[in-house]
Amino acid sequence: MYTKYFGLKEFPFSLASDPRFLYLSPDHARVKAYIDYAINVQDSFVVFTGEIGAGKTTLVNDALVRNANNHYLVRIQATNLNADEFLQVLLLEFGIKPYHYTKVQMLQTLKDFLLTQFRKGKKVFLIIDEAQKLDKKTLESVRYLSDMEIGSFKPLGVILVGQPELNELIDRADMEHIRQRIRLRFHIKTLNGLEVGKYIRHRLTVAGMTKVDLFNDECIAMIQQYSHGCLRLINTLCDYSLMHCFVEKLEKVTPWVIQQAANELGWEPYEKQYAHKKDITLFDTVKPAESDLAKLTIKKHGQIIAEYELSKECVSIGRHESNDIPLEDSKASRYHAQVLCHAGGVYLHDLNSTNGTFLSNNKITVHALENGEEFSIGDFNFAYLKKSDSNTFETNSTQELLEKGEKDNTRIRPRRPVVQLVHSRSLDIN
Repeated sequence: MYTKYFGLKEFPFSLASDPRFLYLSPDHARVKAYIDYAINVQDSFVVFTGEIGAGKTTLVNDALVRNANNHYLVRIQATNLNADEFLQVLLLEFGIKPYHYTKVQMLQTLKDFLLTQFRKGKKVFLIIDEAQKLDKKTLESVRYLSDMEIGSFKPLGVILVGQPELNELIDRADMEHIRQRIRLRFHIKTLNGLEVGKYIRHRLTVAGMTKVDLFNDECIAMIQQYSHGCLRLINTLCDYSLMHCFVEKLEKVTPWVIQQAANELGWEPYEKQYAHKKDITLFDTVKPAESDLAKLTIKKHGQIIAEYELSKECVSIGRHESNDIPLEDSKASRYHAQVLCHAGGVYLHDLNSTNGTFLSNNKITVHALENGEEFSIGDFNFAYLKKSDSNTFETNSTQELLEKGEKDNTRIRPRRPVVQLVHSRSLDIN
């Protein structure tokens, strides 16, 4: 698998909530501090929320691991339990089988257990995951448990973890008694562009990666665009991209790889998927400046045979037929190079090809294209051209070029119709 290919000790982007991979963004660090505060103070009722995949469970697992020897922490998954069932599940977590207990017996048994742990010098904490699923009566039972006292000491701390719907539940008019009990409350936001890059590098480092540039800034910007900084989505897209690189024998992840992974997953940019949701704050973008129409003209043996207008963020070039510009040339790699169109410019990027991409006889890796510049792949030469002041290209029409290519028996074809250039919206990660 790709772990050995990239020199990794383990999979860096597993969806398991492994606390070893915990990345402390400012929000995650704050929640971690709140949990530690709650455990030290004991008399605490803490609430923290976040969208699906925000890393809440990883924070909980980290707390469970770090406090396993000194305190008694249990976690319950709130799965639409009523108040009595909730007490039964809680006692089962404490090693007590309350199947035939009345509610009074369950409460007394729980109080006896807490007293025993108090005498042992252990603090007991109840962590309820997916707490937005609690009904009103069960949430009232949780509040009652947090108010239990042994002398002047409250033996049970409570931490509620849930999706944003938990806030809606707590903010109801009839939940004032719950809100007054809460000491700490915080919502975890998704990662911004800069944090996405740090998060990816952190997980790669934990997994044993020594190459710091496996994902470049352009890749990270695209990952942010598709994930909106949601950790679970970042993991999925990064894992899929590394697998794609392994299959295609690429040494690094490129924007083209990210685009292919997103396409195969059936993803659209997060903005398009969730623009209808009022509670979603979309990522910040930079509005591109007005730009000239641009295209690639393609020559073979000195003759122009085709043209391809740059109408998307990433245009792929290579021998495989799935490329935007497929080349029948043994010197071209399956996925040889890509042209990246951004508001800040147009870039040519070699995809670690076998025979290289050349500009003025110099082998390049990444190059910002200027109007009129030419580059070569195998026997094919490409020219990057912007629109002239007369709003026309200084070349023959596409149809004429294609007809000429057919007469010359030259095999190359644009995979998409010629349309006006649409620059990508670049992500502000500063």
